[in-house]
Amino acid sequence: MSILLKNVRVLDVNSPAHNKQVNILIENGVIISLSGRTADREYDLKDKLVSPSFFDLSAHFSDPGNEYREDLLSGSEAALSGGFADVCLIPDTNPPIESKSDVKYLIERCKEVVDVHPIGACSEALKGENLTEMLDLHDAGVVAFSDGDEPIWNTELLLKALQYTTEINVPIIQNARDINISSNAQMHEGKYSTHLGLRGEPSLSEELIIQRDIEVLKYSGGSLHFAKVSSARGLDLIKKAKKEKLSITCDVSIHHLLFTDESVGDFDTNYKNLPPFRTEKDRKALVKGVKDGTIDAICSNHRPFDQESKQLEFDLADPGSISLQTFFPSLVKLSTEVPLEILIERVVNGPRAVLKKEPIKIDKGEVAKLTIFDLDAKWTLNGKSNKSKSKNSPFWNTELVGQVAAVINRNHSTLAK
Repeated sequence: MSILLKNVRVLDVNSPAHNKQVNILIENGVIISLSGRTADREYDLKDKLVSPSFFDLSAHFSDPGNEYREDLLSGSEAALSGGFADVCLIPDTNPPIESKSDVKYLIERCKEVVDVHPIGACSEALKGENLTEMLDLHDAGVVAFSDGDEPIWNTELLLKALQYTTEINVPIIQNARDINISSNAQMHEGKYSTHLGLRGEPSLSEELIIQRDIEVLKYSGGSLHFAKVSSARGLDLIKKAKKEKLSITCDVSIHHLLFTDESVGDFDTNYKNLPPFRTEKDRKALVKGVKDGTIDAICSNHRPFDQESKQLEFDLADPGSISLQTFFPSLVKLSTEVPLEILIERVVNGPRAVLKKEPIKIDKGEVAKLTIFDLDAKWTLNGKSNKSKSKNSPFWNTELVGQVAAVINRNHSTLAK
């Protein structure tokens, strides 16, 4: 089977065709030519752009255990609508991802267009007390280890985990948060939390754990990845550690590049997040970190919740929002501050580098993993267009600019037949 993508403009800084209009010929899941003429299926994509397919480092598909919020099928559909052909699944399912059978379940049941990459539990039952069988989990297909959205609070366990994974060259993923300081916090601690009468979490909660973990990494070796960094000071600590040539990476969630603690002003629980949105100063520092490369990747931090978990008083609602389907419009919005080609690189090869995977690009002989999108298309996220089982989005019933048209993943695609 051959496919020809005609008159499409390439957005890929690593491609010889960057910013050029080409005809991409794909045969058996491989790009054969950038000047193809005929194929079994041909698509005229004039006015559309193509990039290498997106890779997400952090998404909850809530399967198994909470399939009423999301399952592997609905999560995959949301991911494809957002431009993702690869998605890392967070281990805090029920049961957590801590056995070979758990990993097999996820890989075999997910939709074929999407490649899922399970992140294994670092500790048994995510309690931070005993290590999981890390080598067995890696053999089964786990790409990294984490305790999900909970921090790895046990310093000794973190030290051992870093030492164990040195052999298999995969990162330990840390959600930096001091569980004692952040306990019962509802948003970022600052003038807005004071004004709203909500308990705040200071940036110190993140910064302390980042400081601690950097020192542990210096002692243990291994690779450490900080997920969903939210503070300027935390990012500065990571930047300094990188200059010391430590094996350290970090990502930021797409919503933390757009929203601040001020967004919580009308108590909309869709703006209650984990970690919390911080100040405009923090947001600008994160945007700068994306631009200068201190931040390696942008993730979705897709956290679906049913309405019973969100339509509550702010202090009772669960933190998180869906973000896969609105990810590309969010990039378009952010492109007023960071060039779109840089943003694309942070969701294509940035995540792959974090996981020690080979980069991809649009060129002859390369695997066909592509995202096709329209920069100017307007659409609204609502009950009709939403692919997720949940609707806890700050963009609900909002007109968005920028839409993914299709995803190609080797021999599979969402292009119309």
